[in-house]
Amino acid sequence: MPVTRETVRWLMLKKQGVGRFPDHVDKSDIYDTVDSLGCLQIDTINVVERAHYLTLWTRLGQYDKEDLHEVAYRDRLLFEYWAHSACYVPFKDYRYYIKSMNVRREEMKARFSKRSKADPELLDRVLSRVRDEGPLSSKDFEGPKRKGGWWNWKPAKLALELLFGAGILLIDRRENFQRYYDLAENVLPTSVDTSEPSDDERVRFFALKTMSCLGLVKPQEVRKYYHPWSIKLNRTSKQLQELLDQLVSEEEAVKHSVDGDKNPYYCLPGDTDRLDELGSGFDVRLFVYFDNMMWNRERIMELFGFECRLETYVPKDQRVYGYYHLPVLYGDRLVARVDPKMDRENNVMIIRGYWVEDGFEPTEDYEDKLSRNIEEFARFHGAEDIEWRA
Repeated sequence: MPVTRETVRWLMLKKQGVGRFPDHVDKSDIYDTVDSLGCLQIDTINVVERAHYLTLWTRLGQYDKEDLHEVAYRDRLLFEYWAHSACYVPFKDYRYYIKSMNVRREEMKARFSKRSKADPELLDRVLSRVRDEGPLSSKDFEGPKRKGGWWNWKPAKLALELLFGAGILLIDRRENFQRYYDLAENVLPTSVDTSEPSDDERVRFFALKTMSCLGLVKPQEVRKYYHPWSIKLNRTSKQLQELLDQLVSEEEAVKHSVDGDKNPYYCLPGDTDRLDELGSGFDVRLFVYFDNMMWNRERIMELFGFECRLETYVPKDQRVYGYYHLPVLYGDRLVARVDPKMDRENNVMIIRGYWVEDGFEPTEDYEDKLSRNIEEFARFHGAEDIEWRA
């Protein structure tokens, strides 16, 4: 019997850790959340707060943001690397990223020459300084600070990033969000397994982990959770379906059909047993578009009927909603969008815009829960007041 889209939605929310906020949060909860998500995307935009903090807040509610830094840089349970985009990743999964590092190492000098027009020998000079002086940031190197994105980095900054991508350097810590790079052997805990898996074992890991993170998935969706460019997956959707079918034959996955979709879906065996138990709890949650659940826009449209519109990089006169608006979840549906901005000087959370999705009729229950959620959201960011300008 086909699985309903409603069931797929509820399972996805369950696997993504979206439910009731816990009464108390400590460092182990933060680590467990990142581990269950597979990775946590890091982003610089802080209209309200940077995305990695918001993704955790959607699942944990009130927590100490400094605990994330301790888990990553003091306890050394997480490392920074390319997973979906730039992400925190559990160190226990380090070995599955070694191939990506090796591929980038082979390309490093050619990419440096192409992008910087500088002598690749600078890579060795930058590496020597880190080796001799310890953790360094890009500001520790001579050269003018340039405006623009990654394409306009000064050569030393580009060298640091390429050495990082190659796994030669890792991130020791961040200060005021600025990365400090150190030799990988100085950052890697001695307990981390650094043996490189076979390519089949590596792809198998990412397929199983994607099912663990999303629940029921189509083969092509395996290529959109951990981004192929980041992890160098090198598999087509057809090849991934063959792998998933193999996992079914080995009883490590279960194949399902979903109402209204001709494509097969796959999930872990334990999740098949819980499909009839899902579907309860109508809490309100806010999501940032850099949240793991929102990465695959096609999946969100198919399952939720919700058009993802990240308008941060859209010219102001072309925006339909706000610069950094957040989708609003109620139960298993995305029903509205809200555009908050944190006025840090006055400790005020400003709600600049609010839009209800077509076909959704707000109820008293929804409006009460939305109000409470935004109050909690504002308190998390240190706001003493909320100003509605919507």
